[in-house]
Amino acid sequence: MPQNKTVIVDKVQKDNNNKKKFKIKKHLAAEIDTDIEIVDDGDYVVEKLSIDNVGLPTTMADGTSIRWLNNFAIKKKTGEYINQRFKVKIAGLSALKSAGKKIVVYDGNSNNDRPYEFGGAVVDDTFELTDGDPAVGTAPP
Repeated sequence: MPQNKTVIVDKVQKDNNNKKKFKIKKHLAAEIDTDIEIVDDGDYVVEKLSIDNVGLPTTMADGTSIRWLNNFAIKKKTGEYINQRFKVKIAGLSALKSAGKKIVVYDGNSNNDRPYEFGGAVVDDTFELTDGDPAVGTAPP
């Protein structure tokens, strides 16, 4: 089921010194502020998206519950979602992974429209994605 993309205004801060860096502020208590840095130069629009009542999956394929940490969209100035490398930093993510939590990504495109476990490296709470419309969480919560 595709998610509803409900934009939460005034939750994205653009870095004044680097137009490729953004902070996506949490909206709900369960969320965590997220920093992103787009690898390639360009002009980008970043939107904070709601995690609440928007159709995000609540479980993994194996039934494990998901806690969504943040949900956002990165678009080119033309309005198209990016499909290029960007770094995502969520404070405490490395510790969560070390504690046995799965890092979960849902982008609506990969894995037959199901959330999936991120299999790449998480270094200093940072990992890399390429789909500009992800929700990021952990499982189990």
